[in-house]
Amino acid sequence: MEWFDAFDEVFASVERYVADHGKAPKEVCVSPTLYTWLAELQRESTVLHGLPYGEFVTLDTPYGAIPIAIDEHLGPFEIIPQ
Repeated sequence: MEWFDAFDEVFASVERYVADHGKAPKEVCVSPTLYTWLAELQRESTVLHGLPYGEFVTLDTPYGAIPIAIDEHLGPFEIIPQ
């Protein structure tokens, strides 16, 4: 994969999960590398907006905030909603 937009891919995985299961996942698992990247982007965004930074990475979706969890067995581009 030459180009990878993590947020688009994570949101797309949530949408597929909702389409398949009729409800939002309880969490989305990603690789440690992807988690670190998402955490950095979340931290930068909250700082830019003058908000306090929490220690947990979450994805704000139309279905509510969904926690992002680390799964060390996943490859760099794998995203598993559950």
